[in-house]
Amino acid sequence: MNKKLLSVLLTILTISSFGQNMVKEIPFRLTKYNNILVPVIINQKDTVQLMLHTGSDYITIIEDSYKKMKSIAISDTLNNVTSWAGYSDMKMSQNNIVKFGEEEFNQIPIFIDKQSGHESDGKIGLKFFEGKYLEINFDENKLYVYDKTPSKLKKYIKLNSRYSQETLYIKAFPLIDKKPIETEFMIHTGFSGALMISDDFAKEYKLLEKFEIIGESKLSDAAGNVILSKKSILPNFELANQTFQNVPMSFFDSTIKIQHKNIMGGDLIKRFNLILNPEKNILYVKKSKYYRAEYCKL
Repeated sequence: MNKKLLSVLLTILTISSFGQNMVKEIPFRLTKYNNILVPVIINQKDTVQLMLHTGSDYITIIEDSYKKMKSIAISDTLNNVTSWAGYSDMKMSQNNIVKFGEEEFNQIPIFIDKQSGHESDGKIGLKFFEGKYLEINFDENKLYVYDKTPSKLKKYIKLNSRYSQETLYIKAFPLIDKKPIETEFMIHTGFSGALMISDDFAKEYKLLEKFEIIGESKLSDAAGNVILSKKSILPNFELANQTFQNVPMSFFDSTIKIQHKNIMGGDLIKRFNLILNPEKNILYVKKSKYYRAEYCKL
């Protein structure tokens, strides 16, 4: 081949390769409790199933799973750590090697919790996707991690979102007295249900008076603290230019003063494939195969 032509072809190939958006693929399993489980290897010895937790920034392992593992050494205990429903002491292991997909991370702290999502050994937060675009594709049961903006965003709807203190929030509209109320919701893949309503919202809009209570549910945090919530049905809920009907919601007696945020959980999240880059306040959605699925009876 002509040397000059070969040089031109090599230059073109180099430019094309440089311009490519590197994509990394990670399989996951969606449980019947709407938890996204990712296989993770700890210290090249222990394989665990960790729940992708959009409301967290680190890795935890539950006590029952920790006892079966061979590679984690406890190095410290943190006292009076605040959890959702109380306080607890938390053991910690430092300087661990964590691998999922083709990515490997060094010097990672791991915290020992009492509980996590059903069928999981613990949880993994968004910190491990920092600076990337993360696609949660429920149609394919895969996470895709992009270095640059993925071209497929053109087929998605952009939501009004913000990222604060390792937590992603969006705007949605629950209808109360047939009126849409613009409300901020925390995106929380660690919560199996559809909606958890804050104490302030429940009090301001008198949910205990206006909605029939159809039952109670025991909820527990990672530290094992348990509290009862009220269960009801929200007739209409607007999100991403769509209206969802008869959406299960939970809330507390406003005198308890425990729930400070409105939460959108896995039973709604799974109805969309998502592409997010929290640091840039970016969240795009597109209907998934679960869009018309029945709500789970949890």
